Amino acid sequence: MTRTPRTVHTVTTKILKPVRAAAAGSATALDLMESLPGFPGSGGVCGVAVAMAGEPWTSAFFDDRSTFGISGDGVRLSGPSPGSVAELLRQALARLPALPPAAGEGLYLDADERGVLEAEQECLVLDLMDDLRRTRRGTVQLDIVRDGERSPWEMLAFVDDDRGRHLAVLSRPRGGHRQFWWLPGTVERLAEFVEGRVPDHA
Repeated sequence: MTRTPRTVHTVTTKILKPVRAAAAGSATALDLMESLPGFPGSGGVCGVAVAMAGEPWTSAFFDDRSTFGISGDGVRLSGPSPGSVAELLRQALARLPALPPAAGEGLYLDADERGVLEAEQECLVLDLMDDLRRTRRGTVQLDIVRDGERSPWEMLAFVDDDRGRHLAVLSRPRGGHRQFWWLPGTVERLAEFVEGRVPDHA
């Protein structure tokens, strides 16, 4: 019997299922960017977070390296740029409950341009699917634009379960393959991806 190859689509659907309907009805980072005259030429970070953690909530945020702004569900903050992507994200995600990063080093998957995973990664996929079967405490999907350009990440998400917080990242197709990371989740590590400081592996 021929085995159906696993794809990153299967994984990302499982990760985003709890938040997908809410995210589909929310503004994207590009929508927010278009509402900020001159933003694409000024550089900086612009994003939207949609969260299903306790009560559902959203947060829209930007930092054009001069000023920052955060709004969502009754929260409004603005002022001089904090000068740090991590600090901007920390404030934008302030409603997230405090949770330690999940234990371990995480994992890394490499797929072809169609998103099909190599057969030798089967054991890693099984480990990941075991994680995704754990009791979910929350999911946050992020859409982020940096320096006026669509980010190279097709998916950025936090997943909270009974082990702690995970960071899930899927790259857009590039160079004939795609990459997926499932890592202990922190705002600092999320900021590294937003800034383009990408690990070669977990």
